[in-house]
Amino acid sequence: MLRAATAAKILDGWQGPHLAERSYYLAPSAAGAVERSAEYVIGYCELLAAAGIKPLYRDSEPPM
Repeated sequence: MLRAATAAKILDGWQGPHLAERSYYLAPSAAGAVERSAEYVIGYCELLAAAGIKPLYRDSEPPM
């Protein structure tokens, strides 16, 4: 979902997961990068899905 949000220009990018902290960095297009918890990012991905964003997979990843 984060890859799809980046392709849709909702995010400028993202990085993670950072396993020790259980967090991700998100860089929204309209704001600076911010570190968020894994729980926050799960909710964010659910909101993206509700907004009609479809997951984007690499060719090497099996679709879920």
